[in-house]
Amino acid sequence: MEKIIEIANEVSREKVRGASWSAEAMAKAVYELGKAKAVSCNDINEISKVIVNANPAMGSLYNLSLILKNSCDLKKELYLAAQKFLEYMNLSRNSIVRYSNELFRESANVFTLSNSSNVYNVIKENKDKINKVLVAESYPGGEGAIFATQIKSLGIDVELYPDASISNAIEKSSFVLIGADTITIDGCLFNKVGTKNASIIAGYYGKPVIAVFEPFKINPIMKCDQDIAIARSYLIQGYGELSYRLFDHLPNNLLDGILSVNGLIDPSGSNLSRLHESFLNWFTNI
Repeated sequence: MEKIIEIANEVSREKVRGASWSAEAMAKAVYELGKAKAVSCNDINEISKVIVNANPAMGSLYNLSLILKNSCDLKKELYLAAQKFLEYMNLSRNSIVRYSNELFRESANVFTLSNSSNVYNVIKENKDKINKVLVAESYPGGEGAIFATQIKSLGIDVELYPDASISNAIEKSSFVLIGADTITIDGCLFNKVGTKNASIIAGYYGKPVIAVFEPFKINPIMKCDQDIAIARSYLIQGYGELSYRLFDHLPNNLLDGILSVNGLIDPSGSNLSRLHESFLNWFTNI
């Protein structure tokens, strides 16, 4: 259990890597310890609690916990469920990349913020159809600056913008791509603070906002009227401590589309329910 708790603490502290990395790190820990017989379904309640509490804002951790619990209820080996979850992660990423050409019927300028692995994969796959990637620095944390550096290494033209001037970047863009940490079952999205401002500005300029995520980020027990009040803080010289919410809450009227394992779809509750159901059904043959 110590290893799982150690990884959970790392997930709790993480400021750059997001929900996909967090779930993958936890699933790998459960797989390795389960296969070594260091943990088993006898520990599932404690394991589940540790996983979810590592970051309650992440639907990926909720769903990993759910799959592990379901597997144990069916008297299956714990490590096999973790292995299957890791397989699904890989397959879903590949499916998103495969369908991403639906966004690039013609050359485009793309705006994004934070550091989504799915957005990175989509841009990498379609780099020949991208004129420029415009990125917000994404402070606090500066994940956008890290993302811009990664994109630049692909040979793609990149412009990095201070958060205060993202309206200039979005005005130049063809559409906005965002990742997601959690999506509620009725279509609201939680992502890095700053996402809501970007979506509102995109609406002003008539630029579509597309969320890119795997079905395991859909939280089936969360609704739009719920909130995730996780806060962090930092010191400002001469002022003191500044606290901020880590995640923005986007209502579904600020989203224009979803790119997931079934391609480009609208962000309706029915579509999200079907996506999550297909995710659960994939695990019936563990």
